[in-house]
Amino acid sequence: MLYSSQVYVLLEFMIEEILIKEGVKTAFKVASTFYMKNKFKMGFSEGDIEKSLINHINHVKNWSSEIVFKDLKKAKRTQDIYIKLNTYVYPRRNRINDEEEIEEVGLMDIFETEDSHIAILGQPGAGKTTSMKFICQSIFFDEKFYSEKFKYPILIRLRDFNKPLKNKNHKIIVDYIYSLVSLQGIKDQGIQYDLGYEKKEEIVVDLLNSLKVLLIIEGFDELGYKKHRDLVLEELAALATKLETARMILTSRTADYYYSFEKFSEFEICPLNSKQIKDFATKWLGDSQSAEEFLRAVDDSPFSDATIRPITIAHLCAIFERVGKIPEKPKTVYKKIVNLLLEEWDEQRNIKRESSYAKFETDRKFEFLTNLAFFITGTSRRSIFSKNDLKFAYDRIHQDFDLSKREVDMVINELESHTGLFIKSGFELYEFAHKSLQEYLTAEYIVRLPTIPEGVQSIRQFPNEFAIAIAISSNSSFYFNEFIYKRISRINLPKSFYQTFINRLLLEKPEFNRDQSVGISALLLYSLALSGSSDNKQLHLFVMDNLVKEYEEFMIHVFKRNSINEILKKYKLEAKEESLNSTTVLRLVLKNEDANNNVIERYPLPKHLSCRESFIE
Repeated sequence: MLYSSQVYVLLEFMIEEILIKEGVKTAFKVASTFYMKNKFKMGFSEGDIEKSLINHINHVKNWSSEIVFKDLKKAKRTQDIYIKLNTYVYPRRNRINDEEEIEEVGLMDIFETEDSHIAILGQPGAGKTTSMKFICQSIFFDEKFYSEKFKYPILIRLRDFNKPLKNKNHKIIVDYIYSLVSLQGIKDQGIQYDLGYEKKEEIVVDLLNSLKVLLIIEGFDELGYKKHRDLVLEELAALATKLETARMILTSRTADYYYSFEKFSEFEICPLNSKQIKDFATKWLGDSQSAEEFLRAVDDSPFSDATIRPITIAHLCAIFERVGKIPEKPKTVYKKIVNLLLEEWDEQRNIKRESSYAKFETDRKFEFLTNLAFFITGTSRRSIFSKNDLKFAYDRIHQDFDLSKREVDMVINELESHTGLFIKSGFELYEFAHKSLQEYLTAEYIVRLPTIPEGVQSIRQFPNEFAIAIAISSNSSFYFNEFIYKRISRINLPKSFYQTFINRLLLEKPEFNRDQSVGISALLLYSLALSGSSDNKQLHLFVMDNLVKEYEEFMIHVFKRNSINEILKKYKLEAKEESLNSTTVLRLVLKNEDANNNVIERYPLPKHLSCRESFIE
């Protein structure tokens, strides 16, 4: 529910004057009773509790009030931009096969039916933290948001505990809450004593239950020390069975959470559906017209599948809001998303994730992912692949990265946890998070090879990836020419390859130089697409020109810097045919000229070319 700024001021006043004061009285009463029962002397006052509670509530209120990251023009109010997410009722990795449908429930509806404590899991950038911010704001400012269940949110950000603990008996959750409410233990003749963990836990449980707290434990995956994780897990298991009116909600990246406790239920955030994507864009950009323009641009791009993740669509919206468009070249977006997930997102939030492998830092992980994407794509054309496919690919590359053959599961788990580019999606099932990024990573591998792969089998399975490789190459014209002249013109490829390849080139928008050989390559590509082979010297009786619209557009792109007339001067008409698509296709043959004149740059002119009559017109 959205409120005007004046109403927010009134509500903030009510929080401090009514909610906090009521909480202070309750907390002091619970503490006093506890200390009297145990015959301890209190080392704090009601005023101490009030001060601490006000500080924490203000901290949570301010932390949860806005969303901010580097690409944004300015911070966004959480209540203005949040869209309600859906969750799977159990993590996708638990599926027995990829046909298993998992029931979904709205994240904000979980509290209606679930009496247990909750673990919210999700991939990096799935919306876990933003959802916790929205919940906090709703508890503060929306009287309809489970007011009978929760009165106060208490926030524990586990990233704040990435430092050595004070002593071996120190805990994390209980000690934090105990200090938070200024319950500093026994004081006798000016000397302060520690209550001990069991007594601290007892009073903390009483307080949380009495105050109807929603205890948000945020970012289990952000704990860097294994010992700290073990402590938190131990406390969660103990508190889960002792908290009754208070509830806990834990967030974690899916790959970092493989645990099961009594009174704890796991949910995993779903990818955004089409309606949520539209709502997201409308809220972030502020009006439906801008959102429609943004969504049209994204839908026409090859990376539209990446918008199913909040982190990606949020950054694309932020760029669109600043410059009025998304980047023209898809390669810019691929690099942005991969860098965001590999490094930048954690960097912006000052989170350091240590690799378990000495030489497996960010740049090496990127190289590993490009290798993995190439070999997996070559093995399985499905977006979801088996553990056997994964092991086959891993066996081919692990030695190049100084990784043990036996550590395949641990390496893949770290990649899922640290990057989110790669996920486990079922029992012995894996997939890249976005098909477009799998294609881009494969293309990065291909373009870095010392030579372009050759042979029918090595080329026919990568039409999308070769189109991207041409676009991301340091010299798109040279790579395009080499690929057409020295690779696909020498082999027989199915027409489906050409259709996919040309369509993807249009989407990728490679930047071709002023180079007549590019024009020859483009016409040769069209000839191959019609005949399927450079050995086919004549047109069929019935020509099926499947790429009428697409090729017209591609030729405009190629010849915006080159002249087709200069090329056609070297050819003469040999035959003319009407295609089944009502286009006129010309069969051209090279004029008998001096051999030295039949070479453009380093490429000999093909003896035969096909050309639409419309190209000449």
